[in-house]
Amino acid sequence: MEGLTGLGIDVRVLDYSEHALSAGEDAYAAAYVECAIAGEVRWGVGIHPNTVRAALHAVCSAVNRPGR
Repeated sequence: MEGLTGLGIDVRVLDYSEHALSAGEDAYAAAYVECAIAGEVRWGVGIHPNTVRAALHAVCSAVNRPGR
């Protein structure tokens, strides 16, 4: 992701999945990512009504997870 590279964070999304948490127009989406961050694999989850924002929250979740 170019935006995080500018911050000095090397992130590559290796796998991505999402699903709705309920039915209807006001449903929330849950997004799950597997990322390589500076060569270390981490996972993240994001929940938001907007699927794009759910995915971004998931990537941020993976980035903010403590490393080894």
